[in-house]
Amino acid sequence: MKTRNIPTLEAVALAAILAIAGLSLIAAPMLATPTAPEEVIFTGWLHVDDNSVDDLVLVVTVDEDRCLYAEVEGSGRFVISVPVGCRAMLSFFKPGHLTKEVEIDTRNSMNTSKAQRANKKVKFDVVMEAVEKRPGRKYEGPVGSLSFVRGTGTMKVKHDLRVVAE
Repeated sequence: MKTRNIPTLEAVALAAILAIAGLSLIAAPMLATPTAPEEVIFTGWLHVDDNSVDDLVLVVTVDEDRCLYAEVEGSGRFVISVPVGCRAMLSFFKPGHLTKEVEIDTRNSMNTSKAQRANKKVKFDVVMEAVEKRPGRKYEGPVGSLSFVRGTGTMKVKHDLRVVAE
């Protein structure tokens, strides 16, 4: 007659603890993996000849139908958060100056872990130009665009400073 070895309660408990510890070692890196940010933070500085930005207005329109809050500090600095995967238009208005618009497209901004690190915070400047320097003129469209290359997430900047008659 054969005898069966029945594991003790302690042996079963130890096996369960080791199994749980093994699973946690496998799952821990997956839990620790950072998720892609849900927004891109754009920080900019406005430059005006007279250094006065008190009467400057910044309007941020997202996907053509909603506006985001944007405040311009006395130093000309502004910070806006734009959701990933959308398009936005930044419009800068100041009495006595040409209106400027900058187009932003955050699609593809977080495609890779390298892009997530590089594009989490984007910085740029905007120079406001007095109307007296270009009387009777206006910019033909947005003066620039910020977008991100599909696949790599590398930021792409374009400028277009063409003016037309008002």
